[in-house]
Formats: sequence, C-alpha cells, structure tokens
Amino acid sequence: MTYQEIKDKKQKDYNDLFTNCGVFWAFSNEQFKEGYEKVKPTMAKDEKLVAIGAGGYMPKHNVEALMAGTKAIDETFKKQIKDAKARETHILYELNNHEAYYTGTIDATLDALGEDYTAEEVQAVFKKFRAEKYRQETKAEKYISDLKTI
Repeated sequence: MTYQEIKDKKQKDYNDLFTNCGVFWAFSNEQFKEGYEKVKPTMAKDEKLVAIGAGGYMPKHNVEALMAGTKAIDETFKKQIKDAKARETHILYELNNHEAYYTGTIDATLDALGEDYTAEEVQAVFKKFRAEKYRQETKAEKYISDLKTI
C-alpha cells in the first residue's frame, strides 16, 4: 500500500465514522438546523446534541462510539504506516502540509504527527529534503542563467 492509499483510507474511514455517529458541522443557524433534522430521527426523545469542537455536533449517545472509532482508525493508520515503511513519507507530507520549509520550523509538524515521532527524526527528514530542494532550485537557476548567455 502506498502512503497516499493509506492516507485516503484513513480519510474514508473517518468520513464513514462521522456519518455513522451522526456528526455534522454547522457554522450558521441554518446549517445547524439542517444537520439537526438529519440526526434527529436517530436520537432519543429528550436526547441532546453535544459540541465536539471546530463547529462539530453529534447526538450524545454516540460519543463513546466516536471515541472508540477514532482510536481504532488512528491505530490502524499507525500500523499501516509501519508496515509500508512509510514513516519518512508521512513526515515529509506533514512538513509540507504545515509549511515547514516556508516557516523554517518543524513545531507545527511535530504537533500534527504526535508522540510517535521524535523531534530528531522529523528534523532529519526536514534537513534531508531541504538540501534536496536547494539542489533542485540551484540547478534550475543555473540552467536559466546558462540560457540567458546563449
């Protein structure tokens, strides 16, 4: 399995879990009413919705299923990354996703990766690919300057 396939599967698993648990996001009263109407048939008569952060809501009775599901998805993802020997690719993806090469810091990447990755491991990948990026940029600049002299 490639890193992209692993990442896509994780996203699909999360989407399925959110659907099964009745999770919806609302950033206006209209969106909240629309989401509530969709999950209302699955709720007990006096059951309340709970806010899960970032504009997310869900029926209270599904909170434990959501927590167990997210834990299972994350564990599966970690195992697949390990089995595919894709740690470096995962780190590089997160470095780029959190613009580490633009900001010059790996802090946001470390937060995103969690405790399974050390700062030393992430820094090593950062340095390796920063050097490669520099080599590619300087080759391109030399090529362009060579063209100008022709």
